[in-house]
Amino acid sequence: MKSKKSLIVLIVAVLVVVAAVIAVIFYKNHSKGMNAVPASNTVVYDTSYKKYLDQKGYGGTTLKANLQIDLKEYQATDGMTAEIQEGGLVTGDSGSITWTFTAQEEGFYNLEIGYIPQPGTTSDIQRRLLLNGEVCYDGLEQVVFKRFWADEAIKSKNGNEIRPNTNEVYKESKVFVEDAKRRIGEPYVFYLKKGTNTLTLEAIKEPVEYTSIEFKKAEKAPDYALVIDSLKNQYRVYEGENIVGQAERSEGGTSYIEKNSSSINIQKNYSDPLLYPYHPYKIKYNTIGANNWKQPGNSISWDVIAPKEGLYEITFKGRQSLKRGVTSVRRLYINGTVPYAQMNAVNFDYSSDMVNYTVSQADGTPYLFYLKEGTNTLTLECVMGDFGSVINDVEESMYALNQLYLNVTQITGQTPDKFIDYQIAKKIPEFQEIMSTEEVRLNQIIEKLVAITGEKGENTSLLEKMAVEAKGLAKNPESVIVEVAQLKENISALATWLVNISEMPLELDSLILSAPEAKLPKAKSNFIEGAYYGTIRFFSTFFAKSSQISQSESTTGSNTIKVWMVNGGSATNVQSIGREQAQIIQNLIDEKFTPETNINIDLQLIPVDVVLRAALAGNSPDAVIGLNQATLQDFAMRGAVVDLSKLEGFQEATDKYYQSELDAARYLEGIYGIPEQADFMMLFTRDDILKAVGAKVPKTWQEVKDILPALKKNNYEFFLPNASGAPNFYPSLVYQFGGDLFKGTGNDYGIASDLGTDAAMEAFKTYTDFFTNYGFNPNVDFPTRFRTGEMPIGVVKYTTYCQLEVFAPEIKGLWSFTTLPGITDENGQINNSYVLETINSAILNTSDRKEDTWKFIKWWTDTETQLQYANTVESVMGTSARYPAADPEVIKRLPWSNAELTQILAQFEATEGIPAVPGNYMLTRMVLYSFNNVVAEGANPRETLYLNLKTIDKEITNKRREFHLSVEE
Repeated sequence: MKSKKSLIVLIVAVLVVVAAVIAVIFYKNHSKGMNAVPASNTVVYDTSYKKYLDQKGYGGTTLKANLQIDLKEYQATDGMTAEIQEGGLVTGDSGSITWTFTAQEEGFYNLEIGYIPQPGTTSDIQRRLLLNGEVCYDGLEQVVFKRFWADEAIKSKNGNEIRPNTNEVYKESKVFVEDAKRRIGEPYVFYLKKGTNTLTLEAIKEPVEYTSIEFKKAEKAPDYALVIDSLKNQYRVYEGENIVGQAERSEGGTSYIEKNSSSINIQKNYSDPLLYPYHPYKIKYNTIGANNWKQPGNSISWDVIAPKEGLYEITFKGRQSLKRGVTSVRRLYINGTVPYAQMNAVNFDYSSDMVNYTVSQADGTPYLFYLKEGTNTLTLECVMGDFGSVINDVEESMYALNQLYLNVTQITGQTPDKFIDYQIAKKIPEFQEIMSTEEVRLNQIIEKLVAITGEKGENTSLLEKMAVEAKGLAKNPESVIVEVAQLKENISALATWLVNISEMPLELDSLILSAPEAKLPKAKSNFIEGAYYGTIRFFSTFFAKSSQISQSESTTGSNTIKVWMVNGGSATNVQSIGREQAQIIQNLIDEKFTPETNINIDLQLIPVDVVLRAALAGNSPDAVIGLNQATLQDFAMRGAVVDLSKLEGFQEATDKYYQSELDAARYLEGIYGIPEQADFMMLFTRDDILKAVGAKVPKTWQEVKDILPALKKNNYEFFLPNASGAPNFYPSLVYQFGGDLFKGTGNDYGIASDLGTDAAMEAFKTYTDFFTNYGFNPNVDFPTRFRTGEMPIGVVKYTTYCQLEVFAPEIKGLWSFTTLPGITDENGQINNSYVLETINSAILNTSDRKEDTWKFIKWWTDTETQLQYANTVESVMGTSARYPAADPEVIKRLPWSNAELTQILAQFEATEGIPAVPGNYMLTRMVLYSFNNVVAEGANPRETLYLNLKTIDKEITNKRREFHLSVEE
């Protein structure tokens, strides 16, 4: 009995505690926010810029004189097109343009350039700036002029909002030239000698119209404490109601939104029901930014309506929930200028939940900002703030450590023998000094980070680890022999750390203009509200179809075709497809295709293996998009897809493609797919390292062999993919040697393998010799070794560019890519063919609406549709998701630089496509077996390949009989 009473008392006590906790949570004041306070605002120069300023004797002040350059007095070179128009000087996207001008006074100036973007791609406008024929410091290698974009109004369909299109805004802007990475915190300074000077702008990307170029002094923003009293005497402090404007749409107090990057996008956020608008499971776009508003220089501007002229407090409701231990930093402009010096860098601290960030002083007192009556423009620009000096220091430390690592491996190789005395201290006398210096520098960086973030954590642990290793190696240089792998791993991790720390994400829901002491709207829901909507969202997963992209009732009628979008697939050459891409396609369908044709599309996202099973079961769709080449060819051989070459309008729809792309979709006399994507390999080079060792970029495989001694002498490696990672590489060599994979012509093509020829045998021997005779490593992570410099040259897919551009910023400007090496033919021409892989759209034979489905396929693969899709995907998902379009016209209009585009198209033109051949998988399999036998076991190349030919031919014969085709007697 007593134990029973004790149990009851315990239960009651637990219930009371739970009720008390819920009550506390329920009644908690969620309007309390986190202040957005200024950074230290310290100006930090990188080594190159500081060296320039020191050499010129910069004392911290610039001249007040204004020196206007006459735009009409130009000299265009290297193919630059230039034309004087009413607004200014319109220039092209290649070549250089130079102005000669006279400075009346020697000294230091800032440089302001007025410009209007011209129609081009979605890329920023990039120029290389030379003063008196020289790039004065590293930051001038890439001067960036931003484009401007505005979203269309958000539309809804069946309760789900549709992501709006983004349109470019062409307008004049005037900007002072500053570092593209936004680390310094002030405009660049230029030294002009008295008398004649020259200014050259060399085009890297995009055309632009210059409206003014002027050397002048950039006025600094005043200190808040020095001007606030004057402002209070001039203007009244606002005392009215809160003005709340939406951050993602023109609603409430927001009348217009503009951004300077098409990649900054609105987001759907289900985390809190107090977000506006909100629905627990339908699509509602209620925030802007987050992971796609993190790059330096990217900004968002809002036009907000102030009811009266006066002084206002400003609050941003949002969160920085993606980078724990990192403070996102923004520069705040009001009506185009930074109002106070403190606004050059404002910190938005980490918060997993939505909070009200009130722009405040360090003691929590909100700043007051003057706003005129009516429309005012508030701009937040991503800058590095206090992290700028940290990033500069880490970059310099990593560069020093990496150079030392390369010096070590030049002596020891990648895998040192611990029983050999390499005499590191003697052969690299600066080893100990560099390691000691970097140990001190890394510890200083850690102290800076702790001062900024207020804590030690994941952002300091790697630096601490590297500092400890540097200290140990400084004491005992010879121990690097056993630590060389760990040193390489830490340096690679440091490069990744740099990428992460340089990203400043921020997600905003709304902006609030308020009076002092005003009660702000709640930023976060309470426990009961969150639990209620969370429960609804949970149960919605049981009836909301995740594979169904189109959600209109009209997609179930007789005027509807079913389209499956393949998710992933066995092809590794293309970007993966997810719901975000599928939704983009659905938006294009709803906006363009259906209104123009009155044909509804039931779009579904389906795994690739389901397509084949559905086709066999007779439950297939009308069309499949995103179908990899191997599956398409399998379907074609089995009669599951339509021969598109027999349909009206086929020639017009496919004239734009290279023949190789159509060959890849060919079976016998028909073509069964329209290519969407195509990928192929190119040669990537670390130009800085090749120059240092005196090696030229090879154009032939013989030239590859010729540069190997220079590479090997310095323990550098050349990368070639193995037969498993790149099954198309050996077939490409066969074509380069003038051979073919299969015998036969016309419908007899593929009647047997043709690998017994001298060309095919020589290609196989050349391929395997690189691994057996020249010591190429068949199993390495090329992007990582390319970053560290261990492999300064290699053959990989051209889409690797996107990975390196995003994740290897430390080598930006030090590498490039070009066409593949090839074989010189009897006419002296270099054959550098490569067998491409494609992704295709196809019509299923079971479709009873082939005519309407063909209209859809033609629309989907149309140049303008593909371009809009490609640009939207990249704007939403970033450069790493750049679309490997099959349409050359689309590639030409994507944000590639002129140099990059020239190389891509040159290799694209040199591609080959292999038609569908029954049993072709056996050729791939036997080549792989032969490659492994030669490379791993030392077998004879010719003999090994020859012994596998019978197996290939036997399988081909069996398959051709299965499909009732002629066979070799």
